[in-house]
Amino acid sequence: MYQVADYVERCLKSVVNQTYTNIECIIVDDATQDDSIVKCERIIKEYDGPIEFRILHHEKNRGLSAARNTGTKAVTGDYLYYLDSDDYISADCIEVLMAPFKKDEALEMVQGNCKVIRDGGEGIVYNGVALLIENNHEVRAQYLLYHHIYISVWNRLLKRSFVEKNGLYCKEGIIHEDHLWMFYLMKCLQKAHLSDAITYYHPIRPGSIVTSTDKITEGNSFRVIFDEILHHLTPDKEDFELQIYLYMFCKRYLAFVDDVPTLRETVKLYRTRARQYGCWYVNAVLVAVGVIGYFGNPSRVLGKLNALRWRLQRKSQR
Repeated sequence: MYQVADYVERCLKSVVNQTYTNIECIIVDDATQDDSIVKCERIIKEYDGPIEFRILHHEKNRGLSAARNTGTKAVTGDYLYYLDSDDYISADCIEVLMAPFKKDEALEMVQGNCKVIRDGGEGIVYNGVALLIENNHEVRAQYLLYHHIYISVWNRLLKRSFVEKNGLYCKEGIIHEDHLWMFYLMKCLQKAHLSDAITYYHPIRPGSIVTSTDKITEGNSFRVIFDEILHHLTPDKEDFELQIYLYMFCKRYLAFVDDVPTLRETVKLYRTRARQYGCWYVNAVLVAVGVIGYFGNPSRVLGKLNALRWRLQRKSQR
């Protein structure tokens, strides 16, 4: 909870209105300076129901990752669900996501569908599918190739023991931490259920962390993310991961290298890994991108890189 006074009532009321009520709701006050917490306290005081509420306070503002980690470590329930305080959920969200767990205790994650709302419009629904995934190979395919598992920490019900066992905490001090968290989730997730039911609403608002961050901070965050990915490639899957993250990395590199020149060092590391694991095609692309980064960033380059991405993905499916 940080500087969301205009949105927090909508968010918290969507929790209060849940049809599934065996819930512990932990609100993390990340040293907000507005009256967000006052509004929360009023709603909780007026609430007369079985949901248990707790408010935890940070002494100073530490960022979204730290707030998520504080909540994760304080949980006493069997499952975790992350909800950003400027978003909101459907009334049956937790009931829908709990249903598959009741049928199959081996599940580690259940993901709901999401609607992204821009400028107060109707919104765009993610390409949600109803699907049971039963091994890590298929998990990776659904995330990296078909994109039915989308990049976010929110809107997925996770078994608490699974999160703790694999240390799935958010890296603090960066934005876009979802990318790195998802990288580690994909390493260990074996069994998941995807629901096509819309359970989460994500309005894009001015002043949010992503829309208000300067390019240096954003570029440095991506540098940290890709440096860590390159230092923790999955054994026996290194070449696949180097190929599949190529477009994402190149796009960020060309967007931020003028403001964050240290991204050139990340290119060198990426090239070293590509040579190490015999990804000569990837290395050739990185050489070209490194040259482009020195002499400009023509818009057509990103289109070319996107075409390369699809070629690599089709090759990986064979």
